[in-house]
Amino acid sequence: METEEWREEGMERHFWPPMFLDPSYRWEEYRVGRGVTLRLLAVQDGGEDKTASCLTGQMVWPAARVLSRYLVDQPELVQDRTVLELGAGTGLLGLVAASLSPCPRKVVLTDNNMTTLDMIEANIEENFPAQAATTPHCAHLHWGENLDKFLHDHGKFDVILGADVILWMQYIQPLFETVKNLLSQSETATFLLCYQCRRAELKHKVHEAAKEVHLVGKEIQLQGNAAFSELENKTKDTLHLIEFSHQFVNTCETNAVCSTI
Repeated sequence: METEEWREEGMERHFWPPMFLDPSYRWEEYRVGRGVTLRLLAVQDGGEDKTASCLTGQMVWPAARVLSRYLVDQPELVQDRTVLELGAGTGLLGLVAASLSPCPRKVVLTDNNMTTLDMIEANIEENFPAQAATTPHCAHLHWGENLDKFLHDHGKFDVILGADVILWMQYIQPLFETVKNLLSQSETATFLLCYQCRRAELKHKVHEAAKEVHLVGKEIQLQGNAAFSELENKTKDTLHLIEFSHQFVNTCETNAVCSTI
């Protein structure tokens, strides 16, 4: 029988997490490249049909593999910088960033699902054993909610990462609202979003939401990405990696008044 909480949880009215939980996940080694290897607890790749029996966050998706490889190929993007992963799932992206950083504790992995957060904690402990002072953090984050508290606890970030985090159209706006609040105002601050465009209108919605929070996106070409080259053509055709940065508005233009001396 449905509980009142279950009925009020938005998409959970249709997708009740315990019904989709697959307890058969296991440890697997992920060789990201250039010496970065992680051991993750996850549901092993069974294709999109596998989502009929598991939470999407329990799997490592192609977008996460591609963006992870992009970070490994350009480690300066996350070295000596504060990094936030949104919708971390297994935590692959955040753990790659932490592995590339001289200070892993500058990396925070977040998700909204408590079962997934437990899995992230296990993956952090597996890859950063006995390093309590330098280990990356794991935290609960619901996009668009309690952002002031999250900001107070963790501060702003130089880099925000997201891989295949916009499966549902209605989550695009709160995703970018969260990025707006948590991305630092530095000129080099970056939001890297890798996603599979499963609907024709998705790409337009993504750039529209970015524009509303004054972020401008640049498509990253993936032909030289080793993880991308391993994908099937049908996945390649729909996969996008976008680098978003601040679109700083000229103060004179904003105020419509510009004094001249």
